[in-house]
Amino acid sequence: MPEIYFDNAATTRTRKEVLDTFVKVSEEDFANPASNHALGSKVLHLLDRARAQIASYFHLLPEECLFTSGATEGNNLAIKGVSDHAKSWGKRLITTKAEHPSVLEVFRKREKEGFEVVYLDFDKEGRLDYEGLETALNDKTSLVSVMAVNNELGTIFDLKRVFEIVHKSKAKLHVDATQAIGKEELSSLFFDLLTFSGHKIGGIKGTGILLKRKDVQLDSQILGGGQENGYRSGTSPVPLDCSLATALRLSLKTLEERRHKAKKLNLFLREGLSKIPEVLILSPVDATPFILSFALMEHKGSIVSEALSERGIYVSTKSACSSREEGYSYVVRNAGYDLRTARNAIRLSFSGEEDLSQGEIFLEQLEDILRTTDKEN
Repeated sequence: MPEIYFDNAATTRTRKEVLDTFVKVSEEDFANPASNHALGSKVLHLLDRARAQIASYFHLLPEECLFTSGATEGNNLAIKGVSDHAKSWGKRLITTKAEHPSVLEVFRKREKEGFEVVYLDFDKEGRLDYEGLETALNDKTSLVSVMAVNNELGTIFDLKRVFEIVHKSKAKLHVDATQAIGKEELSSLFFDLLTFSGHKIGGIKGTGILLKRKDVQLDSQILGGGQENGYRSGTSPVPLDCSLATALRLSLKTLEERRHKAKKLNLFLREGLSKIPEVLILSPVDATPFILSFALMEHKGSIVSEALSERGIYVSTKSACSSREEGYSYVVRNAGYDLRTARNAIRLSFSGEEDLSQGEIFLEQLEDILRTTDKEN
């Protein structure tokens, strides 16, 4: 039986064109772009071209595009950078209970450092507490951070509505778009800062972007030679940065086709899963088609996931960044589900390049495992 990879929200297979770009630049354009000679100038031109290409997709200026090592670094830089710069007047920060650990952990650290953080609720249908956001905003609020698409449930938050509410105040809006890039249409209008990782879109691990509008002020977090307009010092990894431009170009070019295939597979699996009595589908009906989460009411999700893995079918039981920890999905729990459901949630996530035959095999194997595996006590 061929392997079936339904864990693309954790990471994706690197595209060959992306690897080709990385290898070519590594071999032919190895000089330091900060070097004051012809080879350095040539590499700097490549870096500038990659930056301008990425910025153009969001209708931004090249200097508004900063290369990072991924969304974790980008989230840290955005949140710490803005809140540090504004700490003389803005000690209130706002985020949601659905965020990725690379956002939530930063805010928890900020609380220990004297900031006040408001954590907004969301419900099973993916509705954010917009009224709570309006209430929480005041003249001491410097930053609001809301993800575009939730990494566990696929919930899509209304960024337009969030942006309009936030911009009634002095606060800036940071959007973690890691699970939205290459999956959902992202308007360039509804964020002040936006972050994402390359390895979620067929890129190489260790690549990422922080988009920062010119009027957003933030303090640098990594000091040194002043690369990335002084916001992220360190020798520029030009092969990685150029490869990310390739990954983003290909991801956006194939978005419509991949989204169509993901939607067909998602609907097929929803229908099949709904026929299994113990399955509770968790992803809202209007979630991104690239993510489908469900919970088992009679079996342990971790045991079923392991059994699937032994048969060459790879799924996730929690966010990959915390899946090796015992416990439960805090995202599922915070959405309003009970602890048992949160403990036994399974996430399927797609690249949009899968076909229905893989969905058929998954359902057959899942049902066989549920028939032959002991139920949870």
